[in-house]
Amino acid sequence: MKPRLAALAVALLSSQLVACAAPESVTKCGRDATPHPEIGGELLFSCVDFLPRPGTGFYLLDVSSGQVKPVIADHAWNTDPAWSPDGERIAYVSPKDGETAIYVMALEDGRVTRLTHGGAWNGDPTWSPDGRWIMFDSSRDGPNAGARSLFVVRPDGSDLRRVTHGPDYLGQPSWAPDGKRVAFTWGRPHNASNIFTMSPDGSDQRQITNQVGDDDVGATYGRWSPDSSRIVFILSEPSGTKDVPLSSSLLVVSVDGAETHRLNLGWGDNKPDWSPDGHWIAFRRDTGAWIDLFVMRPDGSNIQRLTLDGVDKDWPRWRP
Repeated sequence: MKPRLAALAVALLSSQLVACAAPESVTKCGRDATPHPEIGGELLFSCVDFLPRPGTGFYLLDVSSGQVKPVIADHAWNTDPAWSPDGERIAYVSPKDGETAIYVMALEDGRVTRLTHGGAWNGDPTWSPDGRWIMFDSSRDGPNAGARSLFVVRPDGSDLRRVTHGPDYLGQPSWAPDGKRVAFTWGRPHNASNIFTMSPDGSDQRQITNQVGDDDVGATYGRWSPDSSRIVFILSEPSGTKDVPLSSSLLVVSVDGAETHRLNLGWGDNKPDWSPDGHWIAFRRDTGAWIDLFVMRPDGSNIQRLTLDGVDKDWPRWRP
């Protein structure tokens, strides 16, 4: 999928879920999952709920015990959650005030701060390792409808700064844990998208993957390993079938682009996120019936299913 159509895909998915999901799924988001004490950690995720109205909420899964508790349940179509480095705040995207904006919620008291204004599309927030900045992509001041640029803002919404310029799609930023680089997706019209890295100020841009083809294929959504040496990303490519023309798989590439390792051959594997200890990669998989949460080792082995409860889930995020 071309990156600049990500917003449309989210909107279509939302409308399909509202139309097709059974009312009995209203309570399934909060159901406990299968305990996995050998994995451990806490995993934030989004889940479609239907009371008091259709929308997505954010839930926190204790992977060891399988217990699930709600975190944000305002039933807006909230997406793109990102933990602060101290694990006490969540940046996320929501259209709840009539515009697609970036928000931050403090877990301690539930206080929500809106960071962006102005009517542009804003998405994919990522925190700097010191917690002082949030980078995101935005259509504001773009030269065309498909263009996205990267911006930074303080967690209180102040000091908004533009980082990149240009007519292409530069989005889905991910700040390296060591703070030195930012991975992002670069999409150009009629060309496959690829993963690049840059300095946090937008300079020294380097291409990491080398996918070729039209703009419905390519590498997207890069996420760093805890030691900042590798990037896991999504590869969209022709599936060879008419029913599902594109498949999405997960791959890992070294930060210099020299070594790439395919983790799986999934039809709908997406939204990868590395565990803080580097031992697991969480992701969501479209099983054909529902979208559920899985984990695997960074070499693609030992795939474990975390959820199986008859409701779609997305955006798994390990708590620091």
